[in-house]
Amino acid sequence: MSDPETCSSCGNDVPPGMQYCGWCGAAIAGRQETVNVHADRRLFGVPPATLLLALGPLLVALAIVLLVTGRLVAGVVLLVVGLFLLSGFPQLARRSGESGVARTAVRSYDGVRGRAGAAIDSLAIRAKARRRIGELDSDLEHLRRSREEAITALGEAAYGELADDIVRLRGAVGAADAAIAAKESERRQVEAEVDERVDEVRSSAAPTERVVQGEPPEQP
Repeated sequence: MSDPETCSSCGNDVPPGMQYCGWCGAAIAGRQETVNVHADRRLFGVPPATLLLALGPLLVALAIVLLVTGRLVAGVVLLVVGLFLLSGFPQLARRSGESGVARTAVRSYDGVRGRAGAAIDSLAIRAKARRRIGELDSDLEHLRRSREEAITALGEAAYGELADDIVRLRGAVGAADAAIAAKESERRQVEAEVDERVDEVRSSAAPTERVVQGEPPEQP
C-alpha cells in the first residue's frame, strides 16, 4: 500500500488514489484526469420540426373537412393553427441536430418554393416583354402603313414629274425604312433578353444541397 501524500495547499495527508484533498478541496498534482464532455444543443420549449410536419397537414386536412361540413368557426381556427405550424417548420428543420426526415422535407420545401418563385418571375418577365413587343408591333404597323402611303405618293409625284415632291417623298420612305429596321432590331433584342432572363431565373432556382457545419453530407 502506497504512502499518503501531503496536500500542497493545506498540508494535510491525502489517501492514495484521491484526486482532490478531502480537507481543503485542492487538486492533487499529477492525479487529475482529462474528461471530454460533449453537450448537445437543446432548445427547451421549442417543438421538434417533425412534430410540426406531422401536426400541420393533419390540422389543415381536418380544417378542410370541418369547412366542407359547415363548421366554419372550428374549421377556420384549425386552418389558421395548421398553417401557422407549417410556416414555422422550415426554420426549425434547419437547426442542427434535427432528424433526417425534417432535413429532407425542408430541402423539398425549398426546392418547391424556389421552382414556384422562378415560375412566377418567368411569367412576370414574359408578360412585360409581351407588352413591349405589342407596342413595337403597333409602331411597326403604323410605320409600314406610312411607308406604303409615301411610296404611293412618290409614284404619283414621279408620274407628274414633281421634282420637289419626289425628293421629299424619297426622304420619307428612307426615314420609314430606317425606323422600321430600328423597331425590328429592338423587337429581336427584347425576345433574346426574355429568353436570357428566364434562363437565369431557372438556373437560380436549381436545387442546392445545404450542409450544416459539423454534420457530414447525406449520401444519396
